[in-house]
Amino acid sequence: MKLFYTPNSPYARIARIASVELNLSKQIEMQKVTVRDPNSELLNYNPTGKVPTLATDDGFILSETRIICVYLNQFNPKIKLVADISDGFLQQLEGTASGFIDGIAVWVRELRRSSSEQSSGVIKLERSRALRILEYFEKISDKFDQTPKLAYIIIASALGLESRLPELQWRLSYPKLAKWYDEFSGRPSLQVTKPEY
Repeated sequence: MKLFYTPNSPYARIARIASVELNLSKQIEMQKVTVRDPNSELLNYNPTGKVPTLATDDGFILSETRIICVYLNQFNPKIKLVADISDGFLQQLEGTASGFIDGIAVWVRELRRSSSEQSSGVIKLERSRALRILEYFEKISDKFDQTPKLAYIIIASALGLESRLPELQWRLSYPKLAKWYDEFSGRPSLQVTKPEY
């Protein structure tokens, strides 16, 4: 298998963390690529040009983070990384975490545009969404643990974008969440996939 990634993509980071947590590092070749590049090697595999992209051994090309994580989980089913129907809390948390990281990614991309092209409405919307979700996570953080679950990996990957989004400044307002994050982000899988920015 081959996993295409960029070092700073939070979505690719989730898939990379999953591969480490599932003990699949020796079975997956990690291929660093460029995106938004008409000459990217990735386009030979995936016409969307998005990471993560997984080329499977049986010739399929998988994209979208959760689909890749579900696929990888089958190689080590003893570790229940992806929530199944029997765990409503983690399924709900996966959905909320995905909305959280999507909103933060939009916010980060908007701020990368020149100031004359930025949409203050988009920034305001994504900021309010992020704060609302952070408030929710703080309230339920006593239910969080340190096990490698996709929901927690998504949350940690989103919170790890704090260095790219100093406007967020979440730590002081959400101390229980910060405590959980600081411990969870010490996992070896999160340490070896730290972004390069």
